[in-house]
Amino acid sequence: MSDLVDNANVTAEYLARLAVKNARTEKQGPKPTGHCLNCGETLDEERRWCDRDCATDWEKLNSRGLA
Repeated sequence: MSDLVDNANVTAEYLARLAVKNARTEKQGPKPTGHCLNCGETLDEERRWCDRDCATDWEKLNSRGLA
């Protein structure tokens, strides 16, 4: 029985590490456009929002299907 439990633990640990790796490497949401997606301010090509307030506002609108 311990072999079965050991195998399950190894599998669970592998899946947890894989999920963490994917979460760290995959960007979620819209791609950067060079402008803040909320207010339109010009940004560098890697950023999507100019500050946390704009990101929060955009997320609120997007979660309601308004963005």
